[in-house]
Amino acid sequence: MDDIATEIVTIPRKFHTREMSIFDLLKETGYFELHNEVSVSDIRTALARDPACVQEWMRYIDDQRCSSSWYFVLNDEGLYEVGFYDSNTDPARSNQVVYENAMDACAAFIKHQIESIRTL
Repeated sequence: MDDIATEIVTIPRKFHTREMSIFDLLKETGYFELHNEVSVSDIRTALARDPACVQEWMRYIDDQRCSSSWYFVLNDEGLYEVGFYDSNTDPARSNQVVYENAMDACAAFIKHQIESIRTL
């Protein structure tokens, strides 16, 4: 799972250098076939090997322009929040979980995000 997780955490980097959709980049990692075997912990381990990926995922989120999506932000209390945003519901934010550590939050966000992409 290490190889797949390593490929997953570098998706935003590849998105800016290759002319492929996020869906195609994720499919290329092999995640679709082994999605049940790739855990948040596997993703966290891959992020620890390449910490710059955390900021790359944050930039990826900032660049998104959609009415509903998973998000990962630094909140007003200085904690990292992961949740789901849907502009068509009230309240717009749901499923929020707060983390003290950016890497833990990013790993959780990535797993949510890639699952939502996989099930499109």
